[in-house]
Amino acid sequence: MSIPTIVAQRPVIADDKQLTVSTIRIAANYYETVIFDDSSDKRHDGWRIGGYAIDQSSKRAPSRDEAMEQHREALYAARTETPRA
Repeated sequence: MSIPTIVAQRPVIADDKQLTVSTIRIAANYYETVIFDDSSDKRHDGWRIGGYAIDQSSKRAPSRDEAMEQHREALYAARTETPRA
């Protein structure tokens, strides 16, 4: 088994949001995208944004192209949506 590799990682800092959208390659044909709460008080931990539970859920993709599309969608959601409990 190989060590996970970061494929794309982008911070989102706006208003009261401090998030990171990260996509990693776990293995061949296995990628995961997740949204992390980078705020010091973890104020959005477990809240939902763009179909993700912040710090708690991920979306899988079988190819790099699909993973990058998920990453773009998650990044757009993190930039434009307000996290909700």
